Amino acid sequence: MTKTSNTRMEDALALADLCWSKASGQFPEFVERYLELAEELLLSKPQVTGDEFREHCRANGLYRPQGLHHNVWVSAVRFVHKLGWTTPIKKVEPVKTHNHMPSVTLWHSELFGKQTEED
Repeated sequence: MTKTSNTRMEDALALADLCWSKASGQFPEFVERYLELAEELLLSKPQVTGDEFREHCRANGLYRPQGLHHNVWVSAVRFVHKLGWTTPIKKVEPVKTHNHMPSVTLWHSELFGKQTEED
């Protein structure tokens, strides 16, 4: 039996949540640093493409731990959205290198222009 596109999407979202759950459980330092860098990026720009999060992390020395699937980057962006830090705007062409996806989400930053606790 062939799965419907809705079922495939539901399966993909469930796997994304499992991927982030694994990251949180096995690599909490990675997750904490990712969230710090995502917050920094979202505070600095009103709009961010999905592939910019990974590139911002790399530029700041944060790389995916070997024990995690490469889709942890997508899972992480999904988690940032669940935190209420972003709102999807539309699908756009990726702006960063090393992206095999034909489109990524352009996100509105809900943090842009706000002060952090340290300010």
